Amino acid sequence: MTGIQKLYSRLIKGLAAVSGLILALMCALIIADVGLRNLGLQPLRATVAITEYALLYFTMFAAPYLVRTRGHVVVRVIYDQLDKTSKQFLETGVYIICAAVVLSLSFVSGGLFIESITLGDMEPRSIDVPRWGLFLPLMIGFFFVGCEFVRLLFTKDSFYTAPDDEAHTKERY
Repeated sequence: MTGIQKLYSRLIKGLAAVSGLILALMCALIIADVGLRNLGLQPLRATVAITEYALLYFTMFAAPYLVRTRGHVVVRVIYDQLDKTSKQFLETGVYIICAAVVLSLSFVSGGLFIESITLGDMEPRSIDVPRWGLFLPLMIGFFFVGCEFVRLLFTKDSFYTAPDDEAHTKERY
């Protein structure tokens, strides 16, 4: 594995780790909010807004890792009936379509991100948050999901099979 591949792999794992941290902090925030309510104290007014943003960041930061580790549901009814050549053709088509869609979404999110910064838009909720905060995780997450589908085009890995074992995963990723 080259230095760039190792760095990229660490970045994907880092985003997944940040995603896990966000989930833990979100749980702690909800517990604190419920606890304050049960004690008759004033709950945090921004809990719902922060949780909504956290869900967006959590999802988009975890997505590239889920593509990498094939942590998804696959319906293989048609796939299993195909011969090896047809399977490879189908996989290549799926990778190209998926990469094109998510990279397009990343590009659009990037445009909206820049526009929101330029206009200084705010997202009025229980707290005012810069609107670009909505588009940043979309731009990052979709970009790296697209990179993962492009990576699948150039490796022998299949989106339709899970890695064999932990050693295989450590070697390849």
